[in-house]
Amino acid sequence: MNKFNKTLASFVIAALSSSAFAVANPSYEDVKAAIDNTLAKVEEIKTALDNGTDNEKLIDMVTDARQLQKDIANNVLDVKRNQASNVLKQARIAIQKNELQSAKESLTDAANRYKEIQQLYTSTH
Repeated sequence: MNKFNKTLASFVIAALSSSAFAVANPSYEDVKAAIDNTLAKVEEIKTALDNGTDNEKLIDMVTDARQLQKDIANNVLDVKRNQASNVLKQARIAIQKNELQSAKESLTDAANRYKEIQQLYTSTH
C-alpha cells in the first residue's frame, strides 16, 4: 500500500506541476494586436530616423519593437517572426555604428516582413 501511495502522489504532483506551467494559446485578437503594434512601432522608428532623432532614442525604439514582436505567438508565424526580429537587430546594430542608411534599409525590410506576417495571419484566420 505504501508503494501505491507514493506512486499516486508522484502522479498527482506531476499533473499539478504540468498544469501550472501550461500556457494558454493567445487569442486571434492578441496576436493581431501584437502584429499591428510591432508594425506601427517599426514605421514610427523609420519616421524618427528620417527626422534625425538621436541614435540612443532610436536604439530604445528598436528594442521596444523587438519586445512587442515577442507577443506574436503563433506556430505558423514563429519562423517569420524570428527572421523579422533578426532584421530589427541588424537595424539596431547599424544605428549603433551610425550607419543610418543601412539602418533605414533594415527598417524597411523589417516593415515589409511584418506586413507579410500581418497578411499571412489575416488570411489564415
